[in-house]
Amino acid sequence: MSNYKKYVLLLIGISFLIKLIIAQLIGLGNDEVYYWTYALHLDWNYFDHPPFVAWLIRATTLNLSLHQELFVRFGALLSSGLSTWLIFQIVSIIKDERTGWYAALLFTTSIYSSIIAGLFILPDSPQALFWFWGILLLVKLVQNDSKDDPSSSIKWWLWFGLTSGLCILCKIHGAFLWLGVGFYTVLFAHSWLRNPWMYLGGVVTLVLASPIIIWNFQHDFITYTFHSSRVVLHDHSLNFLSFFREIFGQIFYNNPINFFLIWIGVWYVIKNRYSAQQSYIRLLLCCFLPLIFTLLFLALFRDTLPHWSGPAYSGLLILAALRLSAINQDSPRLAPQVLRYSFALIIVVLIAGVAVVNFYPGTLSSDKVHIGNGDPTLDMYGWDQFGSQMDSLYRADKDSGKMPLNSRLIISKWFPAAHLDYYVSSKTHLSTYALGNPFDLHQYLLTNHFKQPLRQGDCAYFIQPSNAYQDGFPDFFRTYFDEVNEQPILLKQYRGGKVCREFAVFVLKSFKASPSQR
Repeated sequence: MSNYKKYVLLLIGISFLIKLIIAQLIGLGNDEVYYWTYALHLDWNYFDHPPFVAWLIRATTLNLSLHQELFVRFGALLSSGLSTWLIFQIVSIIKDERTGWYAALLFTTSIYSSIIAGLFILPDSPQALFWFWGILLLVKLVQNDSKDDPSSSIKWWLWFGLTSGLCILCKIHGAFLWLGVGFYTVLFAHSWLRNPWMYLGGVVTLVLASPIIIWNFQHDFITYTFHSSRVVLHDHSLNFLSFFREIFGQIFYNNPINFFLIWIGVWYVIKNRYSAQQSYIRLLLCCFLPLIFTLLFLALFRDTLPHWSGPAYSGLLILAALRLSAINQDSPRLAPQVLRYSFALIIVVLIAGVAVVNFYPGTLSSDKVHIGNGDPTLDMYGWDQFGSQMDSLYRADKDSGKMPLNSRLIISKWFPAAHLDYYVSSKTHLSTYALGNPFDLHQYLLTNHFKQPLRQGDCAYFIQPSNAYQDGFPDFFRTYFDEVNEQPILLKQYRGGKVCREFAVFVLKSFKASPSQR
């Protein structure tokens, strides 16, 4: 085994151990607990996303028997480590193992690759694995072209069809792999058009992705109705705030140092400085740039999320690695100085993030009315503690006869519903039940049929965290319950000795009937 392979494996091992510790030190965020609820009822698709993240969580928690944050996130850690190895392999083919080592370092210092998708469990986590596996297979196809042996491309196309299909089962972004193939074929590789195995690979992808379409057909294409409302342009008014938020988000999420190294690498490609790797680079640009430019265009008109472009930027780290390799070809150093700055930055982000989430006194929010409103660190803090508080309250209410044994937790929005499911229901055994707007409930719109329906006379709690305040309550529940307490029970939560959030607990009594039952 070469030294650089050993270095990459050591890098993966150290990174894995660090994230293993952090995964257990902070609570699950909004999206993470929401995707955990996917795993409660396995399906071929969900309201927001394809199913692979649910399958992964079900596997790493051993069929949900392990109820700790570490095991929920374990799939993200595994995917990140494997993705690091894949990007090393890709760049080793394109240039050499030294450059592959640089790419692995860049990948590890990317906030998106290492933390957002590499520590937190999101659809992006397994997507990264299949994304880079797909890119590796395409690189092998380009390498095969140089050997002028069309017959040996059979297995690579079939594997690519499988891998890109699995990528789409993680997140619809996987379709950009085939879009990249289309651009590259039309512009630079006309011989691929005559290769029947490419088309068979496409059939494999369609077969794998077909359950998503079938599920949506059965559910009135609710996924695409939801996502189209986020990206379809209804008018032509420019939204410069969204555009600049997307730009600055891309800079931060990918590590500002890495971001500028990426675009320096792209500039040198434009200047045609890498003629020896020209075919590979053309392929990479065809796969990655369409996603970035699509999101920048959408951001001119609509709000977007910067992590949507993460797979493309992670791939463009390859160009940054090529540039660093060219600059440092005679350097005896194991890593360029600039990468040490990248490592310093991501270490600061990790340490500061864990410290602020767990120990910051009070809240980062300045909202004096709704305490903690707008403080993202509270998404990952204090929910386990609140679960214990709620368990004590429910036990006292049961013992006093105030609440019956079959009480529920009524939810009206996916956040904080998923936190309540993971941290409160697991302790109190109060099951959640959804009432409200479908586009507020998301997947919860579809989960009621797994649960015993509310019956006339049933009682429930409604919990409103101050950092996720919703207008219109408790009046909304008068439609469904005869009695709604005007003064909720307030449970205060502290961080660093100061109040960081309040939980307003409403008691709802004597369920009438849902509108559909009347």
